[in-house]
Amino acid sequence: MAELLRKLGDSAGNSELCGQLRENLDRLAALTRDEHQRLRRMNEESTQLLERHRRRNAVTVHDLKAPITISLLNLELLQMEQDSEQSVYYLSGVRRELEFMLDTIANLIELDRAPDEGSEPHMAPVLLAPLVEGVIGRMSVLIADKPELQLENAIPRNLPPLRADSHRLTRVFNNLFSNSIKYTESGYVRASAELDAERSLVRVLVEDTGNGIDSERLPQLFNYYQGDSERLESTGIGLAFVKQAVNAHHGEVWLESERGKGTRVFIELPIWSNDEAGA
Repeated sequence: MAELLRKLGDSAGNSELCGQLRENLDRLAALTRDEHQRLRRMNEESTQLLERHRRRNAVTVHDLKAPITISLLNLELLQMEQDSEQSVYYLSGVRRELEFMLDTIANLIELDRAPDEGSEPHMAPVLLAPLVEGVIGRMSVLIADKPELQLENAIPRNLPPLRADSHRLTRVFNNLFSNSIKYTESGYVRASAELDAERSLVRVLVEDTGNGIDSERLPQLFNYYQGDSERLESTGIGLAFVKQAVNAHHGEVWLESERGKGTRVFIELPIWSNDEAGA
């Protein structure tokens, strides 16, 4: 091509044509380079996305496999056990792990649901204290093998009703209590709340005396696992669902924790307004 341009340039009449041709070829070469770089970036992004999905799926499978393995071990021990108190201990372990697995599956389905698949919450007035009391009642079986752990409902009964989807809000507290129970051996898992009348919301606190969380992990806790590490850790599906559900309620959620000093999850949710009550 360079030789052809040289020959064309030998003629004065062709010099202008040669210049235009060279300019067009340079422009074409630049476009080709840009397109090549764009395609290379797309390929790298696709490769990274596939790798993140591969790692996330591996950890999700680990999250589901672990409770099955523990449950089978507890059932095997139960078959050899004659003592009724020890039998209750093993059965509680089975129940806790299977509940965790069901919650993980339900959260995964919810997180992958498209917006047009009925994922919008159905808002109604919801009394928080009885709702949390019901959650604690169902969760109490999960601490049968943890005699030094207490589940406490310190939510005032005179709080105004929340503007909430009771089913999803129940699952939010199911996730928070089950997470705390899993990592707390003694002390308490407690829910409390206070009214912020000026902002027309209720601030809820779910706190425990468990292991706590390293500070460097806190910023990513509400993100569904993205495969940034080769280590098999929790996918974070439960907290990702909590974040999604609270956002759908036009609320806020954040977490404070320190290794060895327990964890505190704060949720702010709007109350049911008088205008809605009269509608």
